[in-house]
Amino acid sequence: MSLRIKNLSSPKARGMADDIQTDKLSLKHHIKQGIKQLYQTQQLCDVTLVAEGRLFPCHRSILASVSFYFRRMFASSFKESQEPEIELKELSHSSLQTLLDYIYTGELVVTAGQAEELFTAASRLQVLPALQIISRFLKESLSMENCLEFYTLAYSHNHRPLLRPTLAYVACHFEGLSESPAFLLLDFSTLVSLISSDHLAVESELVVYRAVARWVQHLPGERLLKLAELMSHVRLPLITPEELAEIQVDLSEFGLPVLWRHEDLSEEERLKASGGLRQGMYHQGVACIGLPKWSEMSLGNEELDSHVHFFDLSTEQWEQLPDLESLTYPGCASWGHKLYVAGGRYLDNTCSDNLFVYDALWDCWSQLPSMSTARTWHAFHLCRNQLYAAAGWDNMGPLVSAERFDLEREEWVPVSDLPFSLAYFASTAFRRKLYLIGGETTTDDADVPNPFHGFLVYDPASEAWNQVFAAFEFYEASAVASDNCIFVVGGLSVDVTDGHRRFTGRCVCLLEDGTLNQDVCIPKLPISISFPGVARWHNRIYVFGGNYNDSCSCAIHYWEPGLQSWIQCEASLPDPNYGAFGFGCAELKMPRKKFLSLFQRPSVTFVSVGSAQPDPMLLA
Repeated sequence: MSLRIKNLSSPKARGMADDIQTDKLSLKHHIKQGIKQLYQTQQLCDVTLVAEGRLFPCHRSILASVSFYFRRMFASSFKESQEPEIELKELSHSSLQTLLDYIYTGELVVTAGQAEELFTAASRLQVLPALQIISRFLKESLSMENCLEFYTLAYSHNHRPLLRPTLAYVACHFEGLSESPAFLLLDFSTLVSLISSDHLAVESELVVYRAVARWVQHLPGERLLKLAELMSHVRLPLITPEELAEIQVDLSEFGLPVLWRHEDLSEEERLKASGGLRQGMYHQGVACIGLPKWSEMSLGNEELDSHVHFFDLSTEQWEQLPDLESLTYPGCASWGHKLYVAGGRYLDNTCSDNLFVYDALWDCWSQLPSMSTARTWHAFHLCRNQLYAAAGWDNMGPLVSAERFDLEREEWVPVSDLPFSLAYFASTAFRRKLYLIGGETTTDDADVPNPFHGFLVYDPASEAWNQVFAAFEFYEASAVASDNCIFVVGGLSVDVTDGHRRFTGRCVCLLEDGTLNQDVCIPKLPISISFPGVARWHNRIYVFGGNYNDSCSCAIHYWEPGLQSWIQCEASLPDPNYGAFGFGCAELKMPRKKFLSLFQRPSVTFVSVGSAQPDPMLLA
């Protein structure tokens, strides 16, 4: 029997709906209390778990409903599925007791002293809700004293929700941690996983080598045989000749002389041979393209270069990069140390179809094959290792076309057209898809633009556009993605009193289904602007400039979770007397000067080609 209430507007219907909800809550409560009582009284138990000689009578169906480990065991045809007793070796009775209390009562008490043991037990038995709680507890407890221990724990269980934050913490403090006693106790596999990481915040590869040498010297009798393999993870092409001399002296003292050869390598070959620069070898910041010094402009001057600047987020200092030809409103995307700029508008109001790339290692621009269509005010993002250009305007009006640039083949390929033309939208790449957010549409049978309440989402896997509807109107806003949501900043909104659009400081955090993320509350910007530049660095959202009527902001603000308001940086846009909006803005990794000089020398590097056997006396 089922009960359907069609009209919820009547008091009687609303009362019936409330009764049904109350019944559901009552049923949930009774089930919870019943399971708890069965556990406490040990009634109807059909299996007994054994840990360290302690017996725990349980219920197969309840264990299988929570634990994938027990579900597979009890549903299998193996004899263990029917055994009256199941011994859980290498599991302490206290951790099993705690997990069973959680399974039957929903209450989990996690303490610092028991957390790691509980994590291991929950991981082994695959009690995922408990594992999530314990993992959160460990993440919130991260410190210099325990991070290596927690990383080892996460790595040994391949638990990504804990592995990511612990790796980030260890990588950020690698140099200091490598000198700690805990580092010397790492097992070989865990050490390799660390020194292979791109995320290490080291400014010199010599730091990684010295960490390896200390680890080997701690137990030379056991570890010297592993030195050659460890050295294969030290990025020798990033070592300067002076640093190499120190390594050669060290290795000769180990009784392990290493032979070297010189190779002529291009920049890309050297990066490939090294495995790439590590995180600490870059300055992380934001590149802004199309920020002319308006004070230098004169009417009709079409030769003026469009200034390109890099904003170092750690120092809040600007650095001017080589200029492009005069260009405004381009598309801008980056991949590591390379910055791509597509399309844009020249000062004579014509649109560009050009694609340029700036290589931060060589500090120069080069031109790549042009788009099939000139575009400005368009979406341009890196998604699935491809560059996508979509919508925007050409010299004739709004576009519905889209295309992608294959970085390996260096060619443009058309992709599916948008279902309708879209203008003045925000855009970002999020979870391997391209998002066009808000804006306005113009249909063939209507000349009046209509606001688009929602997203257009392009999925490269299905090669199709889908619509996601939202309750908000986003017009001339900007967007940037985080790990699990999309931040939409600024823009215009409709004034309900007269129907006109007004500049706004609105900031919202949206989920991929178009709904608000209720867990994140972002304060309004202190200024009302449209089309600012936006970028994300760690947990911070940065906002650069923006338009307000006939004036533009030159301010830079940032916000991060936990802040009650936006913070204005002491720095402003490069020309503090003039603001800007609608410029290209993308995160960029700028190699430190040391590596610029290393890569800009004649393309010679050092590669390990073999080694002698360790001195037997050192192994004794």
